[in-house]
Amino acid sequence: MGSKRVCGKNRLRIGERTLLERTMDAVAQSGVIERTILSTDDMQLISAAEQYPDMECDARPVELAADQTSSADVLRYLIQKLGLETCTIILLQLTSPFRTGADISALLERMAENNVESGVSVTRWRTPPSPPFGTTETRTRLGSEQTTKGSEQTDLRDRSWAINGAVYIFKATKLLREGALYDPQSAIHIMEPWRSIDIDYEDDVKIAEAIARHYNL
Repeated sequence: MGSKRVCGKNRLRIGERTLLERTMDAVAQSGVIERTILSTDDMQLISAAEQYPDMECDARPVELAADQTSSADVLRYLIQKLGLETCTIILLQLTSPFRTGADISALLERMAENNVESGVSVTRWRTPPSPPFGTTETRTRLGSEQTTKGSEQTDLRDRSWAINGAVYIFKATKLLREGALYDPQSAIHIMEPWRSIDIDYEDDVKIAEAIARHYNL
């Protein structure tokens, strides 16, 4: 989907390659993807995808292009429209520039080892150094501390993994049956924090560009 925070973010170039090029390189490197489908409401992105003759492009209908539309909504629509009910789906959002083909194949292996229907890429959870204060609408005062009490605070400190959005793999039947891409039993593939950046804000773009320069990616 697009973003109001970063205009045209799915068409961005990070380093020497666009996000689409980076994603397609990962698809090719993985060696496990038989069919590639691009779902978007961005016609410029569809035009850019014409360089990949094996890619199928699905222009997302208006009702699935709203801000409140979830990935599960779009995936359910595609599964039913394209007859993918018996397939294993690999969701690769373009905004994860440092995901590789090895990440995709490794997550598939973890799923097979654990005999589960879904898997997600994760990175280390970093406990925030400070509790949150105020709200984003208040920009001139710190505001009240938004504390989390009791067991919720303990759970927050004990968490180990954060889903980084780079790779989701699941059986289509699971999504249609449960309405979810993952659950507590999902297999995980751990990625380094720097490779887990997900571009959603302007600062993310700057950080990704710096990482690309530093690692010559």
